[in-house]
Amino acid sequence: MTLLEELMQIEHRLAGGRGDVYRDVLADDALVIVPGAVLGKGECVAAMDASSGWDSVVLEAPRLIESAGFASVVYRFTGERGETAYSAVLASTYRLPDRRLVLHQQTPDVPSS
Repeated sequence: MTLLEELMQIEHRLAGGRGDVYRDVLADDALVIVPGAVLGKGECVAAMDASSGWDSVVLEAPRLIESAGFASVVYRFTGERGETAYSAVLASTYRLPDRRLVLHQQTPDVPSS
């Protein structure tokens, strides 16, 4: 399995997971940047435990960037929860070799007018 495939497998776990998955994957000093908030590990775990989760998710067009001691994956995320749809470009940076997520950022699509 390639590094890209391995990291995307982790991203799929996170997309469908609850707080316990985030607790296992996030580094203790991780930051998660979502629309309107910057969360530390504890805040992110609590938010995921309070979330109803996605009914369906699609992660597509992943790209990998490797650097000394780190790897980032960037991809398009689409999720549906009931009548609500969310699409964004997501970026996750992992510390190597332990595969701990240190930084995650979501850039939501801007509706066209």
